[in-house]
Amino acid sequence: MNETGYIPRTLDKQEQFLLWDIDQFIVAVMLIGIGLSLGMMVGGIVSGSLAAWQYGKLKAGKHAKFAVHSIYWWIPSRLFVKTAITPPSHERYFLG
Repeated sequence: MNETGYIPRTLDKQEQFLLWDIDQFIVAVMLIGIGLSLGMMVGGIVSGSLAAWQYGKLKAGKHAKFAVHSIYWWIPSRLFVKTAITPPSHERYFLG
């Protein structure tokens, strides 16, 4: 019995939709949806594709949860659910 199976290179590979990672796909779909709602289908497709491509270049070589870390540090924490373990993101300097 010569059975061959697919062995992934890494065990923590992100989910993909076609050629994009899920977070790139979400960026593209959001901009395509905005373009469609404004009546500019081609503009939405072009801007969504370009934004997803640029986002992919931005996160290349970074941690898999790069977007989550960026959101924590750059978006006000009152917009999201606060965790009991981590302090609010606006408290940059800690004493003691």
